[in-house]
Amino acid sequence: MRRLMMLLPLLAAAPAWAQGQDLDATIADALAHAPVLAEAQAGEAQAQARLDGAKAQGNPMLSVEGQIGAGRIDNGVFFGFTARNVTPLALRAGAEMPLYAGGRVAAAIDQARGGQAVAALALADARSRVMVGAVAAHAEVLAARRIEARYQQLASELAEVERQAKLRFQAGEIPASDLAAATARRAEGEAGLAAAQGRRITAEAQYSRMTGHEAGALAPLPALPVTPPTLDEALDGAQHSNPMLAQAEKGIDIARAGLRGAKAESLPTIGAFAEATRSRDQFFPDYRADAMAVGVRGRWTLFAGGRTAAKIHEADATLDASEARAREAREQIDAAVISAWTNLKTANLMVEASAARSAATAQALRSVQLEAKVGAKPTLAVLDAEREAAAADAAAIEAEGQRMVAAWQLNALAGQITP
Repeated sequence: MRRLMMLLPLLAAAPAWAQGQDLDATIADALAHAPVLAEAQAGEAQAQARLDGAKAQGNPMLSVEGQIGAGRIDNGVFFGFTARNVTPLALRAGAEMPLYAGGRVAAAIDQARGGQAVAALALADARSRVMVGAVAAHAEVLAARRIEARYQQLASELAEVERQAKLRFQAGEIPASDLAAATARRAEGEAGLAAAQGRRITAEAQYSRMTGHEAGALAPLPALPVTPPTLDEALDGAQHSNPMLAQAEKGIDIARAGLRGAKAESLPTIGAFAEATRSRDQFFPDYRADAMAVGVRGRWTLFAGGRTAAKIHEADATLDASEARAREAREQIDAAVISAWTNLKTANLMVEASAARSAATAQALRSVQLEAKVGAKPTLAVLDAEREAAAADAAAIEAEGQRMVAAWQLNALAGQITP
């Protein structure tokens, strides 16, 4: 019967757990709400527009321009023309098709295509960061709530111990120092509870910021995601799939395209054109002139006063800088992966050690409580055991959340996170 009574609170809470939002739902809400993703998506749309614009440079261009007016001209009978009303008119329609641009158009397209790839990678990187942040927020809310509940229990127990200490002091069973110690421990427990409540409020606010809604009932953390089994595999995965590293390497391709474009400035451009014009003169009444021409037009700047050479030197320096950034990115990603791998292994050990510590302190607390009842242990020993058990429980709860976040962080660095 006693065991059944102990299970009743858990059975009553089971429906809330079943209805609580799970981690996948939290991640989905964060992805739908994150402003950083909206910004990255807008950047991707801008990059696509730039690519479309670069491709359009190789397409034919049609243009129409003209003007028409109304006036009166009086030549003083010069040339035999008397004063007349005139309607000057000038119309021009033209079409031009680039035939050869020295590689300018191809270089611009390659640069824009590289920019589009960088924007897509930036979106993927932002998405993975949002997902890891959502996992951290979910885990922190769960941990903060459980720690607050543990400290509420501790504060209640310490208040009861203080009450009993007062009774024993009044009965002359314990000295005033034991009563003072009980009062101090009760105050310490209340302070710990206040800190736990503040942490829970902060965690729920962070969750709300991440997902766009308040943190209601949350399901417990699921099993750990599959992570790279070895450090070498994690490093290899990061080198091939990490979005930040891929952005840095794509920057080299963009810089090379920019260098080709700068060198193309010294080459000629050739295009085919067709033009048709119609004009009515304002000085000679009834004058008409219609024309049409088809041909090839070219332009070649033979001397630019060093402008082209300066652009080439600038593009060379940009390429060198891009290669240096890529090397730095590879080193940073390797260091981050090693750190994340170590953090995950450490978190696994911390979970095991914290669980063992929590179980040991719980057993020690029970023993001290029994010994205190028969007078073998002072009240202070019970209070110390209560505090140690609460700290151990909090450490065990935190370790579980830290392990989950570490696993997701490692997968994010290794490029193994997908929505």
